[in-house]
Amino acid sequence: MKLGVLFSGGKDSVFACHLAKQKDEVACLITIRSNNPDSYMFHTPNIRCTDLQAKAMKIPILSWPTAGRKEEELYDLAAAISAARERYGVEGIVTGAIESVYQASRVQRICRDLELWCCSPIWQANQIDYLRLLLREGFSVIISGVYAYPFDASWLGQTLNEERIRILQSLQRRYKINPSGEGGELETLVVDGPIFYQRIEILEASQVYAHHRGQFIIEKARLAEKRGRQENPEPCHPPAGHHCLLQASERAEKGSSKILLVDLCALPNSLFECEFVYPIRAALKEYGYRSDILHYSMLSPRAIDSYEKIILCGTPLKDDGYLCHLDHLSWIRDCRKPLMGICAGMQAISALYGGCILPCPAIGLTEIEIQRESLLLGEPRSLEVFELHNHAATLPEGFSLIAGSNDAALAFQHPSLPTFGLLFHPEVRCRWILERFAKLPA
Repeated sequence: MKLGVLFSGGKDSVFACHLAKQKDEVACLITIRSNNPDSYMFHTPNIRCTDLQAKAMKIPILSWPTAGRKEEELYDLAAAISAARERYGVEGIVTGAIESVYQASRVQRICRDLELWCCSPIWQANQIDYLRLLLREGFSVIISGVYAYPFDASWLGQTLNEERIRILQSLQRRYKINPSGEGGELETLVVDGPIFYQRIEILEASQVYAHHRGQFIIEKARLAEKRGRQENPEPCHPPAGHHCLLQASERAEKGSSKILLVDLCALPNSLFECEFVYPIRAALKEYGYRSDILHYSMLSPRAIDSYEKIILCGTPLKDDGYLCHLDHLSWIRDCRKPLMGICAGMQAISALYGGCILPCPAIGLTEIEIQRESLLLGEPRSLEVFELHNHAATLPEGFSLIAGSNDAALAFQHPSLPTFGLLFHPEVRCRWILERFAKLPA
């Protein structure tokens, strides 16, 4: 698949590009240059350096201007993505979003309207582990802007290192900041990395800082040969399951119980697995539970029997191919162990129990009402959840509706089996649901 990467020059978009190159073809970078330094959507510090970065990575770049007015700037983003599709033949867009539902949902809507794939491969990553992974992978990252207390001017222009990460971890505990800057606390610029053929050498720079807001302004820079390295970087092929390095820190595991995560994406080991499967594994690991991942096409009766609980994971908006291969999932009807379907997984459960899949697009945060008490969601109440789907499932005959309607169920439960369906994504909001599922008796 030809991909366009939304590119700011910061660590997240560069690392997302790094991951995308391992799975698919990166046809171009897409940079939005905002005239508003306080843009809600786009990174602005040193945005001109993206041209140098593109040359260093030998990837074409499409730069697009915007006035940066809230929400209106989305029209400029859509125009830029559309232009990338026409000029470079991109079929999908990659973002560096980690936790920002505001940004991720808006890009998803644009891609849906343009009939493009959309992927955020570091979505919901554990931020401290992610920062350490950047160092291990050989990225050189500088702090180019700070925008919140307790960051002072000493941070500006500094290189990310283990000592800085430890300080960020301490600030996260004390002040609840996002250590990767996802909440706008800080901005970064990548000057070297494993996908750079040349490094960026900063020749002239200055600082501005006042009232816990400041920028490291690069006035002159050039490309330089990489010290002690070959001219052409070797392609990076991390070991299978490398993305687990982005997950929660190691904790004691509870017993020997394992949970099987079923990947319903069209292809096994795809870039989309990073967005729709790994965050669930990360959440379970934070709660102390082990899990393994298998693609639905590779399941066998022996594999299914070796796990005590099973979660069917979601898929990207354009991916409903699993509905054409329900024979691979026919075991669901005979499953007596705890089983939970998330989004696409819920639709698969409904279809196999005689329900229907109907158009029902929804992207972003919404409030839902839990209508009846259930083992998984507890007593009736309101919940804020994250939805990302083009379709919904009807309530299968004999199932109990927990939230939504019979024609578009948001949550349901089998009356006599521990089989549940959720149209929303608990790995993004309401992670406690995953812990509650893991605690169900096998």
